[in-house]
Amino acid sequence: MNKEFTELENLIDRIYKELITNNDGKVADYIPQLASINPEYFSISLCDVSGNIHNIGDHSIMFGLQSTSKPLSYCICRQINDYDIHNHVGYEPSGQAFNAFTLNNDKLPHNPMINAGAMMVSSMINPELEPSERFELVKNYYSQLAGNQSIGFDNSVYLSEQHHADRNMSLAYYMRENSAYHQKISPSDLQNNLNLYFQCCSCTINSEMGAIIASTLANGGTCPTTNEKIFDESITKDCLSLMYMCGMYDYSGQFAFKIGLPAKSGVSGCLLLVIPGKCGICIWSPRLDQMGNTVRGVEFCKLFTKYSKNKYHIFHTLTYNINEITKEKVINACAENNIKYIEYCIEKHIDFNQGDYDNRTPLHLACINGHYDLVIKIINLCDITISDRWGNTALSDVHKLLDENKPSMNNNLLKFEGVEYNCKEYDIIEYTNNSQTEYKVSGIWNGHVIEWLNTEEEKIHQSKSYKYRNLLKIYQLLSNKEYILASAPYLYSESHT
Repeated sequence: MNKEFTELENLIDRIYKELITNNDGKVADYIPQLASINPEYFSISLCDVSGNIHNIGDHSIMFGLQSTSKPLSYCICRQINDYDIHNHVGYEPSGQAFNAFTLNNDKLPHNPMINAGAMMVSSMINPELEPSERFELVKNYYSQLAGNQSIGFDNSVYLSEQHHADRNMSLAYYMRENSAYHQKISPSDLQNNLNLYFQCCSCTINSEMGAIIASTLANGGTCPTTNEKIFDESITKDCLSLMYMCGMYDYSGQFAFKIGLPAKSGVSGCLLLVIPGKCGICIWSPRLDQMGNTVRGVEFCKLFTKYSKNKYHIFHTLTYNINEITKEKVINACAENNIKYIEYCIEKHIDFNQGDYDNRTPLHLACINGHYDLVIKIINLCDITISDRWGNTALSDVHKLLDENKPSMNNNLLKFEGVEYNCKEYDIIEYTNNSQTEYKVSGIWNGHVIEWLNTEEEKIHQSKSYKYRNLLKIYQLLSNKEYILASAPYLYSESHT
């Protein structure tokens, strides 16, 4: 579990505690079953793209997907069809209420995130199959998105949705009148499509499952807990674009401007928040604002943006040409001590925990090359427990380098060029070679020499002395122990870089 995930855990817990007393808003009441939910329920769940999960609050309570099912059904529809479904549903914000009786200039529903668009999407999910098979297909996809956890179903909500379907039925017939559907459609077909739409809204999850679903979208369509590829990356990208533009009802524009992340809310009080390439977050709190969004969920997003200093906004790095920064460039810059480039990467909040083909991270390369000043800059951004494919951490790598350069010794007696020295901790050993005095530094720690400068040519000696002095400092830094460094002007001259 990396440092960034721990920071997100702490941030989520902090915001949860701040919002637990926020009782603004009221639960949805357009159908009785939604109005009966306990308004005090509140949970937040986090799942990163590595599959790490964190929950707080009522995260085991099941609730209805409602409109948060719309982006999921959109992805399913795209995945199973070999034609462009956007010939039948647009991708523009409507500027109208989610259930508005309106179509765009092409006589199509404006986007898949409003009722008309979601009904159109449902009509294109294997209409040739029996209704039970269509629903089973959708439900199985939902389960895969949630890490193969079991998706529930609230039949009471489903029946109530059917009973209060006058407006949605009118929208369906209005689209039929305007020839918006993929194929000719009968009144019976309309009802079957509506039923599938209501069934999708009536599926139930908990906030942990919601976080895994959101993280699957953040991970390009691959579920982080099962590593199963569910949707093509191009489909997921388009879905996130729609969520960003249209996912928060009439608050979508303000949310995109202030929060800067793809999201989708539902009248059950669920909000799916996606941080592309990082994680998914699910907030569930049934009290809604006047636009139909969860009050605590929206407030969470505001505080999340505030406390994280807006660093997860998808356009935060736009002016810095983030696409030019690659994992390989970061690793190479750390190996070559390119501090200026690394400072640039730090400013853009680049992930320093990604490894190369051997899983050697930027910290590994900076450490084994003795780039102490660079290590100081990135260490707080790195997970020092990450191992390469041989099981070595940055700390163990440095220890090996120091240990490989130790001289032979017997207890505390250091033997070099046939002369034995009684070596105390961090002694400076002075000896004469070819009438020239040179300084050799050794450090004794738990009976082991952890630094020894053994060179023949002065030029090499100067270069290596600087490197190994840094290796010792890096070792101390990584092991978080207090050591005394020997002080020798010759070795500490910054001219020997």
